[in-house]
Amino acid sequence: MNRYFYYNIVLVSLLNLMLFVPYLLIQHRYEGSIMSMACAAIVGSILALLFTHVMKTYPGKGLPEILTLFFPKFLAVPFMLGCAFMWLTAASIVLYTYSVLINRFFNPDTSSIIVLTFMACVCLYGATRSMFTVIVVMEVILVVCTPFILFVLFKAVRSPLLDWDAIRTVAHYWNRLPKVKPFASSLFVFTGYMNFFMFNRLNSPNFRIRFRWFIPVFGSLILITSFFVPIGFHGTDGSADYLYIWSVTSDSLVMSYGFIERVIFVFLLLYLMLSLMFATIGWHLAMELVKSCLPQPKKPVDPAKTPRSNWVIVCVFVVMTITYAYTFNEKQNLEITSYWIVLRACVEIASVLFLFALSLAGSGKRKRLET
Repeated sequence: MNRYFYYNIVLVSLLNLMLFVPYLLIQHRYEGSIMSMACAAIVGSILALLFTHVMKTYPGKGLPEILTLFFPKFLAVPFMLGCAFMWLTAASIVLYTYSVLINRFFNPDTSSIIVLTFMACVCLYGATRSMFTVIVVMEVILVVCTPFILFVLFKAVRSPLLDWDAIRTVAHYWNRLPKVKPFASSLFVFTGYMNFFMFNRLNSPNFRIRFRWFIPVFGSLILITSFFVPIGFHGTDGSADYLYIWSVTSDSLVMSYGFIERVIFVFLLLYLMLSLMFATIGWHLAMELVKSCLPQPKKPVDPAKTPRSNWVIVCVFVVMTITYAYTFNEKQNLEITSYWIVLRACVEIASVLFLFALSLAGSGKRKRLET
């Protein structure tokens, strides 16, 4: 199961390129983004290490099972619903943002709501599958997409169009104090481990996380690339003019490989699969948390037949996402997302520290029972 843990790390790290993380960092490029990225790498790595201790303490248990060991259900339910809301909003924001991207770069004549509806239907079917099915599908998609995305990033770094003087100019502002928004945005890159609060149900009792050095190394490399490469292509001031900065950056690349010339089309198709996978996982985890709040017997991790409650809960998520797209425009979505990223960072830090404290209490209780 080690590889599934790191698949989540890779998925979330790569996905930040097509969200507002690079945009928010570039907006604060003179005001502490570099120091914020450094602090986020340290904090994110520490949180990941603390989280692996939680998984080791409670093998085979998800967040609901851990909470029920310490608290009555009426206290555990609000916490689980809050976590479900965070995963739900993350998936919905990604779907809405990417539907606008597809509408803008592929087919401007089609309404983004129609594109969002089709994407939501795909995620509806995927999110209702069993947890084991979801994690296996994630493996297939990442094995297919990740090499191509890393190749595109490598070509961008090696491109002769990259202006290293612009990168060095921004790098001179490394000593500015970190700010909340760029710190929270940077921290998002390291948060793939959060998915295992539920996927831990699939782990065996002897499960151990190895190669934990991969988390800070890979996350930092992706974070540095997503921040500095657009600045090198569009300049220190011009890079702040684009909302979907990596879409424009990928359109600056040209490849001479058969019929592939404009990189943006390949790049967007690859990220379409990653976005659908991320939204599927987010809705699936939110669905599992909501089901854990209901008075029903515990279901197997990989049931032979999809429960009807899965369809009902995820259909509600679809309706909420489409309603959100109808209610808010693109500018409002950017503002909401910037505040949501800060809220998510606070919730993540508090949740990991809280569950780490519970794991210490659980370890002490088990040692006293053994003696």
